[in-house]
Amino acid sequence: MKNLPEHLKIIKDQVIDHVISGLPPPENLIELVSWFEDDGWDEILSGWGSEHVALKLNDLAYLKFDDKEMIASEGIDEPLTDTLRLDYARRLISDAFENSDGYDCPSIHAVEIKKTNGDSAVLGWVIEIHGQGGPVACFMGEFADKENFYHIFSTLGFLLDTEEQNLTDESILNLWTKPIRSVVVRVEWGNEQHECPMSEQTWKRIIKGKPVRRVEPYWYDGKKYKSEWLFNLKEVGQLTVNYDDSGVAFDGKLNEAYITRNNDETTWLKERQKLNML
Repeated sequence: MKNLPEHLKIIKDQVIDHVISGLPPPENLIELVSWFEDDGWDEILSGWGSEHVALKLNDLAYLKFDDKEMIASEGIDEPLTDTLRLDYARRLISDAFENSDGYDCPSIHAVEIKKTNGDSAVLGWVIEIHGQGGPVACFMGEFADKENFYHIFSTLGFLLDTEEQNLTDESILNLWTKPIRSVVVRVEWGNEQHECPMSEQTWKRIIKGKPVRRVEPYWYDGKKYKSEWLFNLKEVGQLTVNYDDSGVAFDGKLNEAYITRNNDETTWLKERQKLNML
């Protein structure tokens, strides 16, 4: 990290103080994150933990852990049982780890940052492979250490490769019921409304100003594409939506988006006020 500019060294030290002492995070943290994802790319790639990958378990469950999907995929003509569901789910999980192209199972990268007095913290990323678009770094936040960073994956719907054998039958069967995605953010492009549903947990991270990236499918002319939703990436309250790795569909403020929470209309400002973020 020898080439880190002086003004970013100040932000780095503020991040460490935030993690260790509970001081407020620096408002310009995104400048440090952006440096790593550009000039400091090699620092991310060489970071601790790059030997691990994490399966997007909740996404897999949302798409595949379904009786109708299982019957169509397996050609089952016998009564379904939990034993059949568990066998099917574990095969899907194993196949995802073995055959992922780097999108469903992104690699994990923890970058240690230090102060001159020896205090340290960790910045965490996952790196997804977007086909011809190449690798994309997704910032996960700042943490006390690598173990603390790893711990967050289970709370965000990921499954570490080292935890596959520890995944319980109960956890898998609980995922058979679709996860509740009570918050929906919508923007318009191509004369159509497009939406990004998410859990309360993810939405609270966004409200608090954390950089969050979501990928959601959408349909156009009968074909399925992917849209990329980037929250708080440039600044708090900013939203950029890219479509099919080829263009920008929306680039503006979250307060311009149409937002519902538990089917009730709300706004970015109202949500921030609820958490006393204004």
